[in-house]
Amino acid sequence: MDVIAPTLTPNTPSTSTATAQGDVSPTSDFDTFLTLLTAQIRNQDPLEPADSTEYTSQLATFSNVEQAVKTNDLLTSMIARLDTQQISNASNWIGMEVRHSGPIAHDGTSQQVYPNINPRADRAELVVYDLAGTEVGRHAVDPDGEVASWPPSGQVADYADGGYLLEVQSWAGDQVLTPTAVEHYAGVTEVVLGTGGAELILDGIVRLPTDALQSIRRPAA
Repeated sequence: MDVIAPTLTPNTPSTSTATAQGDVSPTSDFDTFLTLLTAQIRNQDPLEPADSTEYTSQLATFSNVEQAVKTNDLLTSMIARLDTQQISNASNWIGMEVRHSGPIAHDGTSQQVYPNINPRADRAELVVYDLAGTEVGRHAVDPDGEVASWPPSGQVADYADGGYLLEVQSWAGDQVLTPTAVEHYAGVTEVVLGTGGAELILDGIVRLPTDALQSIRRPAA
């Protein structure tokens, strides 16, 4: 799950570079191979000609390499089609809300969040971090509660609009328990292709792989 940088500048290869790379083809490679093989035959010592099996071996090797290249091209094409299908399927989620535990976008209003509090806890706090990981707030929450509001009533203005990270720190007596994630809903605004397939853009803050969401719902009317 990645946080989106404020400014994205695509690193697009120049047309000339892309064209030059696209000009290479298996056919031109095969023509080059035949040219070299013909020159090798023409320039061999007539008194000690090369064994014909050597040429057969070279042809077989090239054939295997060429077949592997074609197989890779086929796999690349199949993967591209699968990626396109994933994006097409995930595009149905644009406008929906998904539940996840990544960064939350604060827009000047209080939101419902779902802290996963350790059942052993008798005290818990919702800890707020900015996207650089610096703690910027801390609020007591009901250790038995399944839903909380963030920011709490009366403290909405304490946070500037933008992205934040939330977690729950809890205690059982004097024992510090392992921090737990806080889930919340965010609107899907876009679907993009990531390294692992289709990813959802949530509130312009988070890139979320489709397999990382907890649930999906229609936004309240």
